[in-house]
Amino acid sequence: MRAAFLVVPVLFLANCGDPPNRLYGSVSQVFSLDFNQVQAIRVGDEVSVEYLRTSGQTLLAKTAKVTVSIGDIQPVAGTDIDMTEVANGLPRGTVQRVESTTTDFPMEIGKIHFDQEPIADADITGWFRTTLTDPAGRTLNGNFQTKVEAP
Repeated sequence: MRAAFLVVPVLFLANCGDPPNRLYGSVSQVFSLDFNQVQAIRVGDEVSVEYLRTSGQTLLAKTAKVTVSIGDIQPVAGTDIDMTEVANGLPRGTVQRVESTTTDFPMEIGKIHFDQEPIADADITGWFRTTLTDPAGRTLNGNFQTKVEAP
């Protein structure tokens, strides 16, 4: 009888993980992190993961847009990519917020991870973790699960 009481809490806790699409971090004290959907777009050697706030079919804002250049990284899947690394004279990755204007978030620390290769029509999951230099010391982190689009 006691074993049955132990199984129920374990099953409940197993289903309480983080949602597959999530934004969080101390930057939420400065900016809202509300979003409705996530999309990933691959254009050439760049992949962007965008957290969108919409109303119906209308795009209101890109709460966060994380873009990374992956052209010289093989394999991409399973690799923790340093977005602050310089590639072709520029930072490998960028983090932005796009509303009525674009706010760039320079990074002190930035990593992104794709569990699968980010190719067109592929389902991908992954995460990113950043510590920003502006606003100084704030963090912006996210998890994503979506299909890769190619325009």
